[in-house]
Amino acid sequence: MTSEECEYFSPSCDSTSFWTYLCVCVLLVCAAGLMAGLTMGLVSLDMLNVRILEMEGTEVEKQYARNVRPVLERHHLLLVTLLIVNASANEALPIFLDKLVPEGVSIILSVTCVLMFGEIIPSAIFTGPNQLRIAAALTPGVKVLMAVVFPIAYPISKLLDWWIGADHDAAQYKRNELKALVTLQRDSEAVRQSFLESQLSSHISSTSSSVLMSPNTLRKQPLLKPEPEPEVEVELEIESPNQRKRRRQQALASGTRLNVDEVTIIHGALDLSCKTVTEVMIPMSEIFMLEIDTKLNHNTMADILASGHSRIPVYETRRSNIVGLLFVKKLIVLDPDDARLIRDLVLRKPILVPPSGSCYSMLNEFQKGRSHIALVTKETELVATCWRNNMPIPPHVAFEGIVTIEDVIEELIQEEIEDESDKYVHDIVDVWNTKSQQSRLQAVASKTFITKKLKMLADRARQRVRNRNQDAQTSIQVTIVSGSE
Repeated sequence: MTSEECEYFSPSCDSTSFWTYLCVCVLLVCAAGLMAGLTMGLVSLDMLNVRILEMEGTEVEKQYARNVRPVLERHHLLLVTLLIVNASANEALPIFLDKLVPEGVSIILSVTCVLMFGEIIPSAIFTGPNQLRIAAALTPGVKVLMAVVFPIAYPISKLLDWWIGADHDAAQYKRNELKALVTLQRDSEAVRQSFLESQLSSHISSTSSSVLMSPNTLRKQPLLKPEPEPEVEVELEIESPNQRKRRRQQALASGTRLNVDEVTIIHGALDLSCKTVTEVMIPMSEIFMLEIDTKLNHNTMADILASGHSRIPVYETRRSNIVGLLFVKKLIVLDPDDARLIRDLVLRKPILVPPSGSCYSMLNEFQKGRSHIALVTKETELVATCWRNNMPIPPHVAFEGIVTIEDVIEELIQEEIEDESDKYVHDIVDVWNTKSQQSRLQAVASKTFITKKLKMLADRARQRVRNRNQDAQTSIQVTIVSGSE
């Protein structure tokens, strides 16, 4: 029968047209499914994640990200291209099916094929775990399609750019969102670790109860019964605490999870820019200070040692007239018996910072190496001018507190930092509280011991300085003699 005599094409009636139309229908379903899958797979890719993989992923992931990123950057052109091809395939399918089956059947077949093979299955595949790999593999074909439908897709995409906006890189996390993101990493890891530890503990207890048997129990077992091999294997698989610790450290070093310390420091770094120096400073009422005319005798040296500070503010006449900082390490070469005045020593000028200064700006100042202590005052320019001209600070100028590099770092890591001086001061306080119930004679003896110990250390330091100077003079003399010869 000829094609004019056939109502519908079939293998018995114009088989050539039947197979041609059938192949076209299959190709249209595949094209519709491919376009739907690419629409879901490419458009749903997060540009921020693609950039992260391009910078920090494996070599394969970097290559995939480099292939996909140029297409994703033209978001509207990509979207319009895929939708045009997808719509064309879906609309053409019923036209070709009408030549093969009745109209009602063609509608049912087209809807079923498009829904199952053109939407659901491709979307599930293209958004699965291999989303980036599939998208990168099909990117060259997408570029060809973009070139084919460019005359139609480009004007529509430019209209969308003008109307909606061309910038679709909105994946910039806010500060609170970043904190929530890293917290989720920590919480999910904590849940996973607790689950693994509970499973391991229950596994060890069950294994121990089944493997560790008493001699009487072993005697009751049949002689010809083979030994339970799986139990021995389970016992060998039990990890020691050191092995578990080593495995956990390796997993943390190479994995994507964050531990508690990392999350805490990230939170501190994000919160630090919102904090001012007034929130981390030490009030002036709690600062240990010395008057410039104080004699550096045994008692003063003992008080300085007991304070536990490496830098001590020095004032003249009143506490608001700060003239500089006394470096405690410079006192090691002084003899307490000389009772020199602090005025005779070289004092360093600290950094001046306003109360509204941020902690990050303070940290940047500390990194310059000028000083590790800053004075908080509203009159920074006036105080700096008085120091340059060696003038006293006016009485109306007030210092609100002191900020140290230790205070800023403590806010950054969200934990207290205790060095050996802090430990020493705490020990002194504990000893003082214990000895306060004893006689006054023991307290005097303890203070005398500290004074003698400090004097002995100072004598040793001075002797080392003298020896170093003598060695330097000797080497200079030897050089002069050898040069004259």
